[in-house]
Amino acid sequence: MRILHHPSSVIEKLRLFLTVLEEGSLRRAADRLHISQSAITRQIQLLEHDLGGRVLERTSAGVRPTSGGHALAEKARTLLADYDSAMGAVRRLVRGESDRLRIGYVASAVQEYLTPALAILRRKHPKVKIKMLDQTPAEIVAALRRGEIDLALSFGGAEVLSRDFYTHKLASVPSLVVLPFDHPLASQKQASISQLKNESFVEARGSIIPGYHQRIIQFCRLGKFRPRFITIEQPSNMAEGLATAANEGLVALGPSFISHLVVPNAVIIPLAEKEASWDIFVAWQRGKTAGPLRALLDAISA
Repeated sequence: MRILHHPSSVIEKLRLFLTVLEEGSLRRAADRLHISQSAITRQIQLLEHDLGGRVLERTSAGVRPTSGGHALAEKARTLLADYDSAMGAVRRLVRGESDRLRIGYVASAVQEYLTPALAILRRKHPKVKIKMLDQTPAEIVAALRRGEIDLALSFGGAEVLSRDFYTHKLASVPSLVVLPFDHPLASQKQASISQLKNESFVEARGSIIPGYHQRIIQFCRLGKFRPRFITIEQPSNMAEGLATAANEGLVALGPSFISHLVVPNAVIIPLAEKEASWDIFVAWQRGKTAGPLRALLDAISA
């Protein structure tokens, strides 16, 4: 039995309105909700004032909805169902209870850092539903902030995310150089950053990889030069962006786990400078950590 005391919010006014419709009487609604009939009358009047018109009319048998009341009832049922569903999901999240995991990841890193941990998770929590979202680092940042994912595996934006989310560094990995297949350095076993002094670097906008521009500038300082950037059309994924860069005669730097990507008309070789490294990290929502998420984090860290 639901007991409603002094309803004042819009949500509670709508619940009260639907109860009145179900009972067809202010008196019966008051008895059901254990409040006075005058309190119900007052709340209906406030609701009508907010809407600018009548939603109920009195009859000899009780009350019935006006045409506006019928429309309100239809919308209110949908709104309250969505509200209750959303609040239930948030309560489970706040309490650390969840039967699903939504994971945003950078595709080129998933095989090495996430796949083994997911196998462990499925053995420990076979009933957990897992939703995987292949995203760019910038999309991952946005998805975390909107609450659309529970865990992120990425290599860009850790400094940004650590202010609002839990983060954990998994590893630092060296850089690779992506070159056009006919580039003079393409036949070498590795390239030094100083050998790229006269090259044009692809510009990965912050909307794709947060902090990428600044990271490349830092790397090029090792070779004592400032890089020249050229912007390309925004790609849908990393392999497409690297292929476009190679076709336009540009070079690109990226973390070592991109080595397995198939990039047409391009050659990928190691960068000699080990200081030019990238941090691989996981990030997750603050608050209580649900059992399945904790199990996955432990597996990833191990």
